[in-house]
Amino acid sequence: MLVFGNERNANGRLLPIHWRRAIAIIWTGQALSVLATCAATFAVIWYVTTTEDSALALSAVGVAALLPTALLSPFGGVAADRFDKRRLMIVADGSAGAFSLAMAVLALLEALPLWLLLGLLAVRSAAQAIHGPALMALMPELVPERDMVRINTLDQALSSLSAIGGPVLGILLYTAWGFAAVLLMDAACAAVACLCLAAARLPYARSASVSHDGVGTELREGLAAITSNPGVRALLALAMAAMLLFLPLGTLSPLMTYNWFGGDGLAASLVEAAGGIGLLVGSVAMMVWGGGKRLVGVLVGAGIAIGACCIVCGLLPRDGFPVFVVAMGLALAGTAAFNAPIIPLMQKRVDPAKFGRVTGLFGALTALAYPVGLFIAGPAADALGLNRWFVLIGVVLCALMAAFSFCQPLRALDGPAED
Repeated sequence: MLVFGNERNANGRLLPIHWRRAIAIIWTGQALSVLATCAATFAVIWYVTTTEDSALALSAVGVAALLPTALLSPFGGVAADRFDKRRLMIVADGSAGAFSLAMAVLALLEALPLWLLLGLLAVRSAAQAIHGPALMALMPELVPERDMVRINTLDQALSSLSAIGGPVLGILLYTAWGFAAVLLMDAACAAVACLCLAAARLPYARSASVSHDGVGTELREGLAAITSNPGVRALLALAMAAMLLFLPLGTLSPLMTYNWFGGDGLAASLVEAAGGIGLLVGSVAMMVWGGGKRLVGVLVGAGIAIGACCIVCGLLPRDGFPVFVVAMGLALAGTAAFNAPIIPLMQKRVDPAKFGRVTGLFGALTALAYPVGLFIAGPAADALGLNRWFVLIGVVLCALMAAFSFCQPLRALDGPAED
């Protein structure tokens, strides 16, 4: 039986006395699952890097990893508002783990062509379309409003820890025991995540009021909740632009390491680890600080810092790999600061009953910007050269962030919360 205290969550409902225990249980399982996913994903990326030697092939990897999320997240948001969020996350993690297990069997049989590897990433991406909106919609039910920035950055911090160790672990397992070992670990950690979700005590996992309208109607209501607020519209535009410009560079960075700096798999994993360290440092800083009262200023300043790091990366000579590692780490630290305010800013402006749909649509539109960016970045980087592409993206990012800093509706999101 749950015992409730005097504290209220971000949606105004009483929290259990031991609400921190539920958070610890959930994120322990999620951390293990994300670690294994990072290891498996990097093993796929490095395999494609060394066998295809093409920015276009790596772009296909990125598209497979994100396009299903972009297409299915709106429906994941509807499901989060209708059904038990805990069960949705268990189904998502369990499905991804089961597919990894099946792929491990195929790897042992040496029957893993490129299209099957892309299929693995696509299934994981589809599972994330269900898991992501459910987790984001659950966040305001888990913690008081003062901790919304911290709980959002906790997810980033755990992901960054996995990003530090995941690529190195993936390369070590891949080299020592083959790709099947990485996939088996991925499946086992997904099972642990499901058990942790089942064990956590979550009194508000199901929405307080369940709509019986059609899916189309609910999606239109979620879209209306975004378009009716000029600040949320501006926030969406800024996040989509940043996703389109910067994230493709992360997918192409192993090729930058391989072709421009002449690095091997270990060198590429060091870049990934540096990015994970940067993401961790940025996330911890935001968790300790909390973001202050001007979250929009934090978001814009972080975007300018990311752009400056991209310019530095593109201007480096062929012997400048150590500086490249540091600059990518700083760029990911800026990414942590950029992402942290987004959910808290939206939570103040969106009806809790529609929050799943809004986050699903928001996630879908921003995720869709990433494969669109990859479709552009792959051929453009092959034509211009990766180093020149890094510089161009950095300049555009800095200019874009400077322009958005004068957007009044965006700045108004720092005002008081709406009922």
